Amino acid sequence: MQLSDLLDNNDNREIDLSKTRIKVTNFMENQYQQLKYLANTSPLQSVSYDNVRVKTSPSNSIEDKTIRQLQAKEYIRIIDDCINSLDDIQSKIFRYKLLEHRTEYVITELTGYGRSQIYNIFKYACREFAKQLRLVTDIDLLEYKE
Repeated sequence: MQLSDLLDNNDNREIDLSKTRIKVTNFMENQYQQLKYLANTSPLQSVSYDNVRVKTSPSNSIEDKTIRQLQAKEYIRIIDDCINSLDDIQSKIFRYKLLEHRTEYVITELTGYGRSQIYNIFKYACREFAKQLRLVTDIDLLEYKE
């Protein structure tokens, strides 16, 4: 394997910023929220002795839930690392919009940038986030122009 294969630098297609932004936004609003819920849900349940029945199963459901929870925590850590890898202003705007759900007015007040500048920074932040995420996981949020 060569470095170019590892870094996936052979893809010269032009990235569609608007479609990538939509895909990243949908991912953060849906799958990311599900991962956070799964990561913070305890797989252990309290013991109840009501209607106790013996259940034999080839799988261990508590073990499966624990493994899923650990995998979700790992994805959350990786996603947070990808957000932190953005430059400072991209990271802030990305967080303000997708994690903190702040209004455009508040974001303009916090950053000092105008609406159109924030929109452009956000589009490029989504592109960079999607690139980083694809590099380190099996999640591909990039969309390309035809």
